[in-house]
Amino acid sequence: MSETVFLKNKELLEVTPVENIFIAQFMPLAPELAVKAYLYGLMLLSGAGNASEDIAKALGCSDTDVLAAFSYWEAAGIVKIIAGEPLQVQYLNIKNALIGSGANTRGAVHGGYVKKLQAVFGTRVISGAELSKLYDWIEVFGFEEDASVLIAKHCLDIKGAKTSIAYMDTVARTLASKNCLSFDAVSEHFESERKISGGVSAILKRWHQRRPPTEDEIALYEKWTAGWGFDDESIDIALSKMVTAEKPSFGYLDSILEEWHREGNIDREAIEKLQKREDEIYELARRSFKLAGLRSKPSAEQRMQFSEWCDKKKIDPDIILLAAELSQNDVRPYACMKRLIGEWYQKGIGSADEARKYYESGAFRKKDAKNGRALNYMQGRKYTRDDLKKLGISLGEEIYDNDER
Repeated sequence: MSETVFLKNKELLEVTPVENIFIAQFMPLAPELAVKAYLYGLMLLSGAGNASEDIAKALGCSDTDVLAAFSYWEAAGIVKIIAGEPLQVQYLNIKNALIGSGANTRGAVHGGYVKKLQAVFGTRVISGAELSKLYDWIEVFGFEEDASVLIAKHCLDIKGAKTSIAYMDTVARTLASKNCLSFDAVSEHFESERKISGGVSAILKRWHQRRPPTEDEIALYEKWTAGWGFDDESIDIALSKMVTAEKPSFGYLDSILEEWHREGNIDREAIEKLQKREDEIYELARRSFKLAGLRSKPSAEQRMQFSEWCDKKKIDPDIILLAAELSQNDVRPYACMKRLIGEWYQKGIGSADEARKYYESGAFRKKDAKNGRALNYMQGRKYTRDDLKKLGISLGEEIYDNDER
């Protein structure tokens, strides 16, 4: 013990003046680290120590913690952060801060909030004006602190470190309008948003489109899922219907899903059953067209007509096939099919045998506008069968009387 020597350090024996206003008005509600940082910086300003000293190391914390501490005091109005890297802080007249609008007390009340925000923003300096908007999220909109921090983090994650507070404020206002104010509600909203964006991106990838989804596309996907109740499996079936489309689009996909939704078919089982029925209708239409001598494929409108005959009017498919067969020599086979089926339906004919008997009885006469005009023109003149063939007039039995047969 006799070997112990005490060295006098002049700088440490000097005094750092601390205003009573700080002790009485600011210190009681401030976070511990914020108080330490302020006092340590004040000491450096008074000349006791090296101004370039590593304050984070001295206080046993990180650079981010130091920045958060001084951001807290900047919001309180008693310091101003000039730069972030390296950190440059200007101490202001503490009396003037109290004379101001009173906004300085917000920093004291929300010290923990500011520290959480600064941890999210990292080395980026949050100005007093920016903090004022962030305070509004809690004080005006009613967000939980953790919910507000989550909003800021979400925006930074998707838009980058330089995302403006104005953009974040827009997101916050949107959430507030939906009454998503708690941490859980905000988390759920962002998770739903992520799924929707991922679902739209998957559709674009399927169409080999390498671009971000638009707001309109996201809105459509949200309507299909959250609004109408379709899941990804159901949407995938709708996409498979568009394989042959030259230019698949969200509008076309929307029309398919809208029809299914209108009919109450939203789950996979119901859609697969509907799809099977559509395939059966298409096959009936294809066979009918072949019997009628039509080379074109049934259009969407024509397939709807076949669906109406089968599913709404409950017409026997054999009757439809018979109508196609009997229409093959008509100038307009499809129109003739419709007239035949329409008349048989009105007469209450329920089988192909009844329909054939009715047709062969002569009760039904096919109408041919083209031949009708030609016959009117030739009224009073006599032509042989060969003459009529040369004129391109159908030789169907309905044109001639019994003697000409």
